Amino acid sequence: MNTDKILSKIRSKRQELNYSQEYIASVLQMKQANYNKIENGKVELSVPVLFKIAKTLDLNVQELLNEYEMAKMV
Repeated sequence: MNTDKILSKIRSKRQELNYSQEYIASVLQMKQANYNKIENGKVELSVPVLFKIAKTLDLNVQELLNEYEMAKMV
């Protein structure tokens, strides 16, 4: 699955909230390097992690998935 749009939205929202990758990684109980790999698309974004990230950033998962679907149509 191509998640570029989802990851871009996650990165943008994290930066908008002035959250570091270290902070998000700590909430997810993982190392910053592993979170970096997720955010940069180096490893697959799992559904449970997507939900945790969305909750942390106050994002709606359905909206993120809709963006993915819209990107597929273009």
